[in-house]
This record gives sequence, structure tokens and C-alpha cells, in this order.
Amino acid sequence: MRVLILPGSNALSHLAKGLAVREALRARGAEVVFAASAARSPFLTRLDVPHRVLPDLQEADGGSAPTFAWFRHPDRFLRVVQAETALLAEVKPDLVLGIFRFTAPTSAALAGIPCDTLACGCMLPAFRGVLGFAPGEPGHEAQRPFLDTFYSHCGARASRALAALGRPAVEDVRSLLLGRRTYLWDTPDFQPLAPAPGLEHVGPLAWDRWPGTEAAGPALDRLGSPLAVLSLGTAIGPDAAPGRILDRLLALGFQVALAGGGFPSGRAPRPGVTAFGFAPMGDLLARADLLVCHGGQQTVFEALAAGVPTAVFPFHPEQAQNGLCLERLGAGARLVPPTVFWGSSRVYADALAALGDAELDARLMGLPRRGPLPLPVPLARAADRVAERLGA
Repeated sequence: MRVLILPGSNALSHLAKGLAVREALRARGAEVVFAASAARSPFLTRLDVPHRVLPDLQEADGGSAPTFAWFRHPDRFLRVVQAETALLAEVKPDLVLGIFRFTAPTSAALAGIPCDTLACGCMLPAFRGVLGFAPGEPGHEAQRPFLDTFYSHCGARASRALAALGRPAVEDVRSLLLGRRTYLWDTPDFQPLAPAPGLEHVGPLAWDRWPGTEAAGPALDRLGSPLAVLSLGTAIGPDAAPGRILDRLLALGFQVALAGGGFPSGRAPRPGVTAFGFAPMGDLLARADLLVCHGGQQTVFEALAAGVPTAVFPFHPEQAQNGLCLERLGAGARLVPPTVFWGSSRVYADALAALGDAELDARLMGLPRRGPLPLPVPLARAADRVAERLGA
């Protein structure tokens, strides 16, 4: 069996999920072809992973989450589909797996090849809530029309390209993430969904072969206690926000490990701070008392599996939703109050700036504690459920 894996390139975590699936399929004797954008090609080359290079909608603006720019010009959608169908004609796979890639199901349908997809529950039409808000929270009703307009407007733009390809229109752009079967990399208790045909939870996909982590041993040995891990992914937001979080963690007496994606320009690590490039998150979380992260689901589920309480400082609504899900499980919290997103991550930095030091400290210290005693029941329960549902 030959499988073509097409991950969306807006987050390295999507590539990591694809690489986890690639390893699992190859172990079962399948032939796997992997594709990624030109921007992600050096990362795969560094890992010695053979791959093909394809354009990606994300290249419209480099956004770490879907934006209007991805769908504004139907010709962009057409160019990506044309490149994908050309690769399908060359590779002739038995199955396509699209990972948070809006064009993959369309290209596969045009080629007459089955397409399954991998996505998170909160970015599918079956999710009926408002990203980042519990019902009744201030801002809930203000955020809904912005998100609904985004889904419908981008769906209408994509539908112009679909019409040119002889494909049916979509009212909600999230419909383009659905495949013959749509696998969910989160868990039912983390993000409850309305029942929908074709949805199947596989749980978090574990992959930890980030380049350079094998040399992290000496730095790990230098870490002190109590330890906070500050991990903001590969899309660092405004400099002042993560810098202030670091300042407060140090003031609270934490040793700090800066993990993944670098750190804002002009802020060199200080005493009590150890910086990692691609961090060995499993090793870090095994030692950590606290994680502060951007809310990416791969990082969140690694923390849940390790029983580490997590505070989320998001850059976009999907990440804010993950913070809300952690709160519901009793395993973490949103670091800033529910905040209406109008298209710029600056709103979250502004919300953080509006918090005084005492309130920010209280949010950090109010998380469930991990220490020498048994884990608090909600953390232990969440860790067990994630362990039961590890994917791939």
C-alpha cells in the first residue's frame, strides 16, 4: 500500500504528526510519500526524511493559523490543488492523508483517490461553540459573529475555485478539512463534539525526534528546581509578552527552561534560565513543575500525559480554546482572561499587559500543583486518559 501524507505547513506540529504516522505506516510495511512546503523542506532535510515540495495556502501570509489571506484569491487555491493533483498523478497512491490541509480532499477527489484527514475537533463544523469562550463569558457573543463570518467568507472564496474544478461549493471552510474518515488527534473529554458521521478519535500523536535534542543532556543536568518550562512554539508573538512571563516566573522563584522556537530578539537568557532550540519536551516535562505555553495541542497533550499543570498564553483562538479545555479538565488555565480576537494576536498581548504583576502571579500560582505528593485528582485523571488514547 502506498500512502501520500500531505500536512499543512503552518505549524511544525502538523509535520510532526505526519512523521509519527509515517513511522507507524512504514513499520506496518506501507510505502509512504511525504510532502511539505518549501519553507519546511530544510527541516525535513535535516531529519533525512525524503519528501516532495508543494505550495501551501499558508504561504499567502506565513500565518500560523488560517487567515482570510489564505482564501482571498481563488487562484491560490487552484494553484495548490493543481500541484497536488500533479503529484498524485505521478505517485499514484492508494490513499491520501491530509493533515490540517484544506486542499487535500479536493485534490484527492479529482484524482479519484480515497482521502482521510487528521485534524483537531475545535476546527471542524461539528464544533458548535465559540473558540476561547465558555457559554456566557464576557465577549462570547462578540466573538461568535467574527468567527462565523470567517468560516463563511473563506468558504465562499474557496467555492469560487471549487466551481472552476467542478466541485460542489461549501458554506463553511472547515468542511474542507473533512475526509472519507476524519481522525481527531485530541480526545473526547478534552474537546467534546456533536456527533457527526466519519469522525473518529485516535488521540494525541507522539513524535519526539526533533533535531539536536540528542545533545541536550548537559543542559538538562543543569536544570534546578522548582522548574517552569516556557514554550511558545515556532511562531513567537510580540516580544514584550513572553519577556514579561519570563520575568514573573523568575520573580516567583522558578528556574526556567526556554523550549522550542527560540526567544524574542534582544533578550539573552539570564541566571536561572536555560535555553533550548528544539527541546526534548519529554525530558523537560518529566522534571517540570509548571508549563507556560502558547496552547499548541501537541505541547498541551505532552503536558497532560506527563501530569504537568499548564498555563496557556495564546496567539490565536484555537489555542485559546485549548486553554479553556484545560480549565474544564482541571489540568490548567488560560493565562489571560477570555479575549475577543479580531485577526491579530496583539489582543492577547494587550490582555496580558492589562494584568498587574500580582494578578499575573496569582494566575500562575493558582494552577494545580505538582510536587512530591501524588498528583491532584484532575491532573492524574487527565494523564491517564491521554495515556489510554495515544494515537498512531
